[in-house]
Amino acid sequence: MNYEFYADVFFLTNCYLDFLAVYTVSEILRMGGRDRKKKRILRYLICCAVSSLSGYVLFLLIRDYDAYLLCIHSIVNPLLVAGCFFPVGRELYIKAFCLVYFVMLLLGGSVEWLYHTVAGGRYYELCLFAAAVPIAVFLYILRRKREIVHRFYTVRIEHKGKKMELTALYDTGNSLRDPYVKQPVHIVSSEVCGFLEKEETFLTRLIPFSSVGCRNGMLKAFTIERLVIRWEDRQIELAPAVLAVTQEALFEHRNYQMILNNSVSEETGFFCGKAVFRE
Repeated sequence: MNYEFYADVFFLTNCYLDFLAVYTVSEILRMGGRDRKKKRILRYLICCAVSSLSGYVLFLLIRDYDAYLLCIHSIVNPLLVAGCFFPVGRELYIKAFCLVYFVMLLLGGSVEWLYHTVAGGRYYELCLFAAAVPIAVFLYILRRKREIVHRFYTVRIEHKGKKMELTALYDTGNSLRDPYVKQPVHIVSSEVCGFLEKEETFLTRLIPFSSVGCRNGMLKAFTIERLVIRWEDRQIELAPAVLAVTQEALFEHRNYQMILNNSVSEETGFFCGKAVFRE
């Protein structure tokens, strides 16, 4: 049996499916980092185009199909994931690699099923675009769900004349309280702590916490003069406020530097503690 090989179809199909898989995984694992969305998408497109071009060249050079598949799965695809998500830790890279493969298999199977079963061997381009519909619906539901559970705020830290603005995530799972001063605890990165400690050494204390992967841990906590939480045209001021420093890995490649306590309520505009609400 003879097959007709169309270089443009081969390249565009692989590039398209690779991009869908990579972008979906980046949304699932939140691997965008602090890069702007347009910059991130451009990076994915370039990596997918290079990967597809590499696959095309290997297809022409390697006559043995099994050897070709070995090169694709052991060299091209791992480099594609590394190029899209670099730099990430080994554990996160393995997760991304496995998920990309899983999504690729789903997309490839969907396209083949639509083309041979539904479309009867016609309208291949429409089948390609139709395979992206479930991905789009899934990402929409995922984002909506995250908007309900997680919200982002602009936060200003004020202490001894120093001011620092950053992005904070409101997490319903953070219910940590300081057992000494009976105040809610907000989690910050070591970068924030380092900024505040440039000219001052804080009186810190260790507070116990429990989380997934660490049932009995200790966090270094300290008190600052004021924390201002803003959204839209409203703001909450907490004075004083308790911050705790956690491992930098928690904030690695994230677009926020603080995790707010679940005491914050956007609906009521109220912070459970000594707070002032202002319109």
